[in-house]
Amino acid sequence: MTRVIQFDKAFKFTVAVSVAIILAGLVGAGVMGFHMGVDFQAGLNSDIEFVPPSMNVSFAGEGTMSLSVSKADATFIARAPSGASTSYTFAFDKYPTFQALSDAFKTVPGVTVDLKAPGSTDSKLLLGASQTDAQIKADIATVLHYDAVGGAALAVTVEGIRGAVKDSGDVSIQRVGDDSSHEYMIRVQDSGKDPAFSKTIITKLTAELGKVYGADNILVNKSDFVGARFSENLAKQAIWLTLGTFLLILLYCSFRFKPNYAIGAVLSVVHDALIMVAFIVFTRTEFNTTIIAAILTIVGYSINDTIVIYDRIREKVKYNPGAPFRENMNRGVTECLARTFITSGTVLLSAIALFIFCTGSMKDFALCIIIGVVTGTYSSCFIASAFVDAWEIIAHKNKKALKGASPAVAAPKPKAEKA
Repeated sequence: MTRVIQFDKAFKFTVAVSVAIILAGLVGAGVMGFHMGVDFQAGLNSDIEFVPPSMNVSFAGEGTMSLSVSKADATFIARAPSGASTSYTFAFDKYPTFQALSDAFKTVPGVTVDLKAPGSTDSKLLLGASQTDAQIKADIATVLHYDAVGGAALAVTVEGIRGAVKDSGDVSIQRVGDDSSHEYMIRVQDSGKDPAFSKTIITKLTAELGKVYGADNILVNKSDFVGARFSENLAKQAIWLTLGTFLLILLYCSFRFKPNYAIGAVLSVVHDALIMVAFIVFTRTEFNTTIIAAILTIVGYSINDTIVIYDRIREKVKYNPGAPFRENMNRGVTECLARTFITSGTVLLSAIALFIFCTGSMKDFALCIIIGVVTGTYSSCFIASAFVDAWEIIAHKNKKALKGASPAVAAPKPKAEKA
């Protein structure tokens, strides 16, 4: 026979710990606030690499010329004024060095190349002008960069970048990739003082970085501006989405179980969300749409675990109606432990792998999932069950009190005899 764990004996302690953590998180949120991402505040979000130039490419022919660089080759696409297009593809395996590659580029009609890096450099290190196709012009040479290694790589640090852009306002900097990466996500908050911020900030940012690291060493892969109205609407939508999720959970559980079970289920997922809020506040994790997605993922995982446990408790109450509710509850939760640990363990392994091998926002997402899986499992066993247990105790006491307070039926008075 499976040994039944007396979960109810830990309810007072677990509830007290949860309340303490939640209160600390709410106070921290009020005092320190959230480290808001650019998703929820107006500003610029730019992906910038600090890489040296490999060659300058110009085009002086008729029509237009664009260039795209992949990991395996570089492709020119020439478009004549008539609309006809011609493509020229140069595989890195066929042209293994920058010297061979630049000589090949010169065979494209109208294209001139000025080699900046050592000619013996491996062609596979070549990077494009941006993540999108670059249009080659005659008056302004297009700078192609390369992923330099060893002594040719630039010495770049988060502190150095922050010092270079200190005049741009409130700036957040995060490395993309491992310690050898030269790619950074730079976010600049819009204070609202400059009406032309969205048009001037990227030029100002690259100019400030160029003064320290060299203008030709700055490669802007992507730059997005989030307006104040959009960020405000996004924040409101995130709040309503979360509240709507809680309401749907309440309605579903009320339909499937009794109202006390439904309220306990909602309290457990609210508990998980507030614990996550405390974690985000005190670790200063950037609060953005990725974190919102993590919280909603945790809510979905937690409610699924809670419903499974509730279903088993209801089954025990149905087949053992004469037993005390606590006995049925403890037995139901105990019998679900194996399933809970296997499910939670599988999710944890996936989340830990993401945390170890990913970077940036995905790493933050994985960390939140790890914390959420632990708190979700904990709340299903100790918070949701504790609420239903407390409800049953109060209902039982009220029922006994009502029985004890029932007034005795007074005996009818004898009728007076007629004289």
